[in-house]
Amino acid sequence: MLAVLLLGAFMPTLDFFIVNVAVPSIGTDLTATGGETQLVVAAYAIVYACFLVLGGWIGDYWGPKKAFIVGIALFTATSAVCGFAPDVWWLIIGRALQGGASVVLFPQVLALIQIHYPPAERPRVMRVYGLALGSAMAMGQFLGGALITLNWLGLTWRWAFLINLPIGVLALLLAPRLLPATDRLGSRRIDRTGVALCAVAMVLLVLPLTVGRSVGWPGWALAMLAGAAVVLPCFWLWERRVESRGLDAILPPSLLHVGALRIGLLTVFAFYASLSSFLYVLSLLLQEGRALSPLQSGLISTPLAVGFCVASMGSHSLTARWGMRPLKVAMCVQIVGYAAQFLLLLAEPRDVNMAALGTLLAVNGACTGAVMGPLLGLILEGMRPEQAGTASGLLATTQQVAGAVGLSVIGIVFYGVSRHASLDAAHITTGYRHGLVFLTLTSGATLAGLFLLARARERRAAAQASAAAAIPAVGR
Repeated sequence: MLAVLLLGAFMPTLDFFIVNVAVPSIGTDLTATGGETQLVVAAYAIVYACFLVLGGWIGDYWGPKKAFIVGIALFTATSAVCGFAPDVWWLIIGRALQGGASVVLFPQVLALIQIHYPPAERPRVMRVYGLALGSAMAMGQFLGGALITLNWLGLTWRWAFLINLPIGVLALLLAPRLLPATDRLGSRRIDRTGVALCAVAMVLLVLPLTVGRSVGWPGWALAMLAGAAVVLPCFWLWERRVESRGLDAILPPSLLHVGALRIGLLTVFAFYASLSSFLYVLSLLLQEGRALSPLQSGLISTPLAVGFCVASMGSHSLTARWGMRPLKVAMCVQIVGYAAQFLLLLAEPRDVNMAALGTLLAVNGACTGAVMGPLLGLILEGMRPEQAGTASGLLATTQQVAGAVGLSVIGIVFYGVSRHASLDAAHITTGYRHGLVFLTLTSGATLAGLFLLARARERRAAAQASAAAAIPAVGR
């Protein structure tokens, strides 16, 4: 059973990292602008972020097993849509549909783990789950480059999506036989108006940030940003109204009264805004700035994924022993690593030492792996059981929104060195250095958030100790 579930988690994660390697080839083959190639990456994240809250409800309504199988089928079909896209906008639409398929698929993996594995076994299962995601990250960088470079049947970048078809078919054959039957888990009503307002707000915000620069910031892009400034408060007011009436809000405002969660959301936003955007500009630097093949690009960036896997496997043990100190140290080292990359790239683009860059990427991956695994658990540890499910969904949504917004902002920063979407090697290197400044700032914000989280944990522990000490006194 676990192998089938891991296939369901592995496939979307592998797809994400392969697409980052494929972006330059997509832009060249489909004559896409920089904004359009950003949308190829961001469309998935936008739709996933907007509708992730529906994933748990779909699992409750259909039952997790049925939702998992439907999600696998949809993700496989939409991968075919992307793989055979005749132009860039067909591909962007296909990526948005992939994001919708992931909304159905991904939440069921953790739901089925929670249902069918007893608490004593879950730590082992979650370690294997984390290793599967790390392996998908590692394989995505290399496999994407290899498939595009080998160019079987002349399909180049299309293999980044078509590779999902055999994996999806295998999962579809195994899932009905190996997954135990599950019943519908409830009939919880979905906040349809809240979902609609959230989706509209995300589109109004992220779409102009992504393509506005490449088309010269026309009136419609500025109007959409102004619309986002109106719709977001409306969404918040609606959620307050829904919660006050005792209904299921997708974002209960009362949750944000928990100080650790407020800090945690901002910390997660800063952390994930840097993660997705870094991989995007790294691919542009290696393939367009250094004129490397996709395979060479994948090989050079593979140390990042290896460092991530190694560090993530040991991160929970370090956190159990030392608390949040390993996370703070990791973010400090990551900031130093970005500064070292900045100095390394002061050389001429063709003279950059790729071995040194690969070493710095390994350090970056290790720091990311050390933080990513424990971070969400540390934020959720103080939540009451009845709050944990909604808070987990809110954190997951924040991850995806942060990824889309981070990608949009770093695109503005990266391409801001020129009025043109197509840059020469020197401009790309300069744009990457500008991107490193953005990444350093987001990493600094993450570090500040970790310090604030540590203080919140200390206050909570002190309050719990005081309450425990007061119990005997009351008894006397």
